[in-house]
Amino acid sequence: MLLFGILFLISASNAEYVIDEECLNYTVYPVQYELTIFPHIRVDGVSYYDCNIIITVIANAPYVNIIELDARDLDINGESIKVLDNSVDLVNHYRPFEFDNKVGKLFIYLSQPLKQYSVSRNQYYIHISFRKQVTSKSEGIFVVEHTENGRTQYLLTTRLSPNRAKYFFPCFDNPRFEAVFKFKVYVTPPQPGTQYCNTTLVIADELKHQSSKDYKIIEYISSPQVALYQVGFHHSQFGHREVTSDDKTDTICVWAPVSTLQDYTVILNAGATILNLIHDYASVKRPLVNGPINIVSVPTILNGYEIGSWNLLTNGDNRLSYHHDYTSIKQMEQMMFELTQQLCRIWLGSPGEAERTRWKDEWFKEGVATYLTYYFLTQYNHGIPKKNIPISYYGLQMKNKAMAIDWHHSTPALINFNNTLAIDIPNRYKDLVTMKTASLFWMVENWIGTEKFHQALVKYINSRRGKSVSLVDFMISLDHDTFECLNQFFNGSTASRVLNSWFHRPGYPVVNVQVLRDRQPNAIQLKQRQFSFISRNKVDSNYLIPISYIMQNNQNCYNCYQPRFTIGMQTYTFGENLDGGWIILNTNASGYYRVNYDEETWKLIAKTLKENHLSIDELNRAQIVNDIFALYAAGDIREEIARDVLEYLHKELSFVVWDSVASGFELLKMEGAAMTKTLYIEWQEFIQSKVSTVYKRLMSNTEQWPQTRLFRSGVVELACEVRLRACLNDMRRFYSDHQLANTRLNPDFRRACYYTILNSEDANIVEKLNRLELDDKFATEHKIREENRFLYKIPVGTPRPQPIIMSTSSSTTTEANELVPVNPSSAYSAISSFLTTVAAAAIVKLLN
Repeated sequence: MLLFGILFLISASNAEYVIDEECLNYTVYPVQYELTIFPHIRVDGVSYYDCNIIITVIANAPYVNIIELDARDLDINGESIKVLDNSVDLVNHYRPFEFDNKVGKLFIYLSQPLKQYSVSRNQYYIHISFRKQVTSKSEGIFVVEHTENGRTQYLLTTRLSPNRAKYFFPCFDNPRFEAVFKFKVYVTPPQPGTQYCNTTLVIADELKHQSSKDYKIIEYISSPQVALYQVGFHHSQFGHREVTSDDKTDTICVWAPVSTLQDYTVILNAGATILNLIHDYASVKRPLVNGPINIVSVPTILNGYEIGSWNLLTNGDNRLSYHHDYTSIKQMEQMMFELTQQLCRIWLGSPGEAERTRWKDEWFKEGVATYLTYYFLTQYNHGIPKKNIPISYYGLQMKNKAMAIDWHHSTPALINFNNTLAIDIPNRYKDLVTMKTASLFWMVENWIGTEKFHQALVKYINSRRGKSVSLVDFMISLDHDTFECLNQFFNGSTASRVLNSWFHRPGYPVVNVQVLRDRQPNAIQLKQRQFSFISRNKVDSNYLIPISYIMQNNQNCYNCYQPRFTIGMQTYTFGENLDGGWIILNTNASGYYRVNYDEETWKLIAKTLKENHLSIDELNRAQIVNDIFALYAAGDIREEIARDVLEYLHKELSFVVWDSVASGFELLKMEGAAMTKTLYIEWQEFIQSKVSTVYKRLMSNTEQWPQTRLFRSGVVELACEVRLRACLNDMRRFYSDHQLANTRLNPDFRRACYYTILNSEDANIVEKLNRLELDDKFATEHKIREENRFLYKIPVGTPRPQPIIMSTSSSTTTEANELVPVNPSSAYSAISSFLTTVAAAAIVKLLN
């Protein structure tokens, strides 16, 4: 420190001598950014803007001789750079600045150090002028080409999260810094060679319009304090439509090319309904934000909304507009999910609130927003709103998504994200944070009761308006509002203890159930361990697991109607009179764990499913089939048991169950799964035989209710993935008719068609696709790449011996004729055929 002080004194006494110090950008803190923007879009698409920026800053540390800014791909006017202390320019005239575009740093050297704000209360003003050339491939701010009434037009728009603001303007690119933003935009009036833009949007409302000889000047009010990734700017020739919530507190405004505005009726109506559901749930007349929520439909494929946006939301038009001939039911579901999730984020806390609500643990906010998203989507009910409907199907869907990635030993515990901003959560962990947290909420909701849980949740959210929200604070509140001493929590567990045990531990458990049937009443032993597809990671676990169960014979059941106990690491034993029947854990499938039973219990469950599968609730059936795939792939149950339990599936007509079959089948491809190419083919053929019946029923059903469409779309994709001949033939025919006869391709079958065509020998989709079609094509190509990677990595394996045919006069059914031997690739098929021949020859030799 002494040496640093001496060097500082030297530099202060001699302005020509500059000390090269390491100056991290937290030594200077931005208070306000004032941007004056002159955008220019030529009719040929060449685009740029000039900008004058004034950054009001304070010094966070003493002896700051260098101001470090982030800037990238900007043409900075060096003569414009000033750092003003009142009217005195502090820039060192001998070495004013250095701009390293490759690194993205602009260093401004000062003739005298800044005074630390805590001592001096001094503010400084950084002035910079620059030009930015913008293309369609620019980072941060980019050009998008689109067609309006047959004419090519262009727009400028930003996507600044997580760290792209430096491509828009020089800044202190620290996501923890917040500042006020003031925009002034000079719009060029119509003139030859230049595209006129009538729509300019920023993160604040307009203050006033002015006109000069050469420009229309739009000045905006000062924004709230926001981080850089929450800033936005949009410049185009768009029109808009808007809709207001029933209580007139919130307005959604969609901006898009004027000729396409009618395509946004569905998203507008859905947005209004979701707003009404949120307001009704909150029971408080309070706007989500001050001013309208502007949603800009960008004519390109974007990856959802930006998490931190609250009043200027951008998304690809394929996620916002609805086209009857092109929008599939799955794309509709994605559209509704993304909009509802963003509105929930805004409701839970945004910079646009009159009194700002801040979430200390942003991963937790993401999880709560996702849980509420599925809750509101359930009440939305595909446009026919209902009230107080359990999330059931969506709960199972989010749990299956989370479990598919949460098993690996490298997956972190949720609490590890405590100091991570939502925008900084890696993409590979987005579903972990959102879906797992939401799933844990669902588990606790079912444990303590839906009504009580929602009352506690909304009471807490309303009580923290304009304050800070933390996980610890929420836990205290939840316990206070839900704890019932000795009534339901007779083993001393509370909601906070349950949630904490999962938040602080990665992964999830499997509960092994051993029924001791040689005593009366029967003893049921429960023991948990970590679930994994890799043997070395199957260690004892210590989650606090809420246990609920149902029994085949309920007449002598002690706890069936409202079981409320938890288990930990130790083996837990309790008594029940099963009367020779089965016991099924995890009622309603809401628990975030898998269940493995002893073989006798599995056989009893399989027998019931074959004889009367409807006697087991569809959520439990869905959980059973998903667990069976997972346990088999992990090597925890024998193949005979797995096939025995799944044998009934040709009778299954539940959308929820078949959705779990599809996600369960994907688990066979997990890293560490005991799988070979031959075994995988055998499983494909097994699922072929089961999906055939429901496939025929759905293809002959013309009903267009959204749930039926979802069911049909999912089954068709699964049937084609397991190479059901009827499905492959249908998809080839649909695509051929679409190509040759120019017939409409059912958008719900589009992914299955693309999958079938791209997996054929002459894989080729050369037609010009719109963005909805491209979205499906990209998703299908990704699926095929992942499947090929899986098949490449696993060994060939040895096929099981073929059954001996005693007679050539046997008959075959129509269903059997529709099944086709699977052929993932010609190489794999040849190997399989060779091994089958060798095995058959060996059997004949043994018999002789």
